[in-house]
Amino acid sequence: MFGYVKADLSKLSEENTADYRAVYCTLCRSLKAHYGFTARYLLNFDITFLALLKLSMLEQQQEKCEHYCPYRVKKCAMLSSGQDVFFECASILIILTYEKLLDNVRDEKFFKKWFYAFLAFVFRAKYRKAKENYPDICDKVRQNMILQEDYEAQLAGIDKAAHPSADALGYLFAYGSDNALLYRFGYLLGRWIYFADAADDLEKDIKSGSFNPFKSGYDTKRIHEVLNLSIGEAAQAFASLPILHYTAILENIIYEGSFAVQQNILKGDSK
Repeated sequence: MFGYVKADLSKLSEENTADYRAVYCTLCRSLKAHYGFTARYLLNFDITFLALLKLSMLEQQQEKCEHYCPYRVKKCAMLSSGQDVFFECASILIILTYEKLLDNVRDEKFFKKWFYAFLAFVFRAKYRKAKENYPDICDKVRQNMILQEDYEAQLAGIDKAAHPSADALGYLFAYGSDNALLYRFGYLLGRWIYFADAADDLEKDIKSGSFNPFKSGYDTKRIHEVLNLSIGEAAQAFASLPILHYTAILENIIYEGSFAVQQNILKGDSK
């Protein structure tokens, strides 16, 4: 997960923005409570979206409270309910981060390799704690990381190359649920995230010689078409989900936020 799944705040109401921030802040607090202060620095919008989605399908309305935030130096609105969801999402973020660090150790050279190796060492204890609670998630993510490496070594086409990331996200979205629609939505959104990241890194990967599914035969127009088709399929799957809460925020992220992200990527303004 790369921070591409985020809201277009300019098109959210003040109430919805406050709710979005409350979920973000509660997830930050959960990371600190379960995995220590440094875990807070891992927080991104993608994992916030996952928490929002899981909370949106709970029958009970989420209750708010206030806690002091050391970053904003004041009390902030957070959620007092749904803590199982926040712990699960915090653990998923730790697992994904650790696996990404190991991937960077394999891919990078010289100083960057040692830097990522040091970070992996720092987060190893946090990963082990997450694995104790969610061993099945760890196994699934690890399997897909290995498969991703194999496909990239084979210089796979875009559909095959996107599958491991998409399958992992589908599994995470559907985790703890028997709703097959959740897996499909997660899978399709995972494809879009993979393609968005590939488009974002295309110039860098061309220079470094790293694998990128858009290296051969994909100009800006065709990449745009792939991104539009991918998010369109994800949006269709999203429309079938039994959303009970946070509808406006989730719709904003899928329809408005994704468009803004794509525009920034294609203009080269995403980073």
